[in-house]
Amino acid sequence: MTQLNLLPKPNLECGGSLKNTRKGKRTLSSKRPVHLVLKSSKSTLFKNRDFIQKTMNRQAKTFNHRIYTWSIQKNHIHVLIRFHNRASYIKFIRSFTGLIARKLGRGLWKWRPFTKVLSWGREMWNVNNYIFRNEMEVFEIWKYKPRTD
Repeated sequence: MTQLNLLPKPNLECGGSLKNTRKGKRTLSSKRPVHLVLKSSKSTLFKNRDFIQKTMNRQAKTFNHRIYTWSIQKNHIHVLIRFHNRASYIKFIRSFTGLIARKLGRGLWKWRPFTKVLSWGREMWNVNNYIFRNEMEVFEIWKYKPRTD
């Protein structure tokens, strides 16, 4: 039983910064939900909410992905999604971000897409609530509350 402790746990988070250099593949799962965050350098995402929503739903349907919940903020997008497989994730993220950048201008994306593989149950429920809270705050239904790490 002690030998199992020698195996490193897989890193379920990937992306975000432009400074990291990946030496391995991004951790993804076709059986578990993924929290996807796309950070923009411009604050024009919320103004183009309808276009982004239609593009996201069309691309998810094209590549056979399931979107559980999403939120489009002023400068970032949260998506709780389950990908069909790795190849379709790559095609989805390239087409989705490319179509948005084509519409909103070059140099739109500030960072690489951030992904975190979640477990079913409490972890997915917490991320779902976090995305819902973001949605309420962007529409100013709830007062913005700073997050603590």
